[in-house]
Amino acid sequence: MTPQREEVTLWHELKAYLLLSPAERRTANIPLVKCPVCLDQNEIFTPATPAENRLNASPTVVLYCGHMICAGCFRGWQSHLEDRDDPETVTCPICRTDLCFTTNPYSEDGCHHTLYAVPLPDHTTVIWQPGDWHPNKMPLTRPEGGLVPNKCHWCRRESMEALARHIVQLRQDGLNDFQVRSTLLHTAGFALELTELEKKLAFPPNGGTGRKPWVAPPPGQERQYLIFMLNEEFRDEGVTWRGSGS
Repeated sequence: MTPQREEVTLWHELKAYLLLSPAERRTANIPLVKCPVCLDQNEIFTPATPAENRLNASPTVVLYCGHMICAGCFRGWQSHLEDRDDPETVTCPICRTDLCFTTNPYSEDGCHHTLYAVPLPDHTTVIWQPGDWHPNKMPLTRPEGGLVPNKCHWCRRESMEALARHIVQLRQDGLNDFQVRSTLLHTAGFALELTELEKKLAFPPNGGTGRKPWVAPPPGQERQYLIFMLNEEFRDEGVTWRGSGS
């Protein structure tokens, strides 16, 4: 029996199909995704798009709320909101969910930049090899229990650059590395409000010895060192709602 097409609008619905075994797919309905913004009759491209429909299928992005729309429609919608005289927070054009980093319920200092719209691959595969794109490598959407980070890549970079400037200034004031760490983490009136990630990257432990309590940035290379550490973190994270870490 030839599988039927079943229209879906949310990523987790498509993901459930993509995670089926080849045997299970033979009896499952094949997801059909159309853009709910432009209402084009052609389906938009997903890993489930049949070969005969790929040529006319537009690229697809997944939003944090879980909706899938064509990439061109989202770019146009985002530009429309951001180019206004009184710019609005970018929302999903379907459900109006806020798509910014202040959506994080556990953070009061989230930036107002727009969450990454995650593109789906422009190829179709049945079995993924190690290192390939895989549905489970996609960040979790809100219906799946996914949470939003508190800052975008750009704002995280700015925070690390500001931290580097503080370290440089304290060193120039004559403080040794033990005093620099203590001042920035614990001294009243000087301690910075750092996230756990910033503490981990800027003050990695070094065995807790008195002379070198942390792996300090090389003098004169504070900014380069901290940005390198942050870029390594981006790479290890992979694709998140901040963007691609590659």
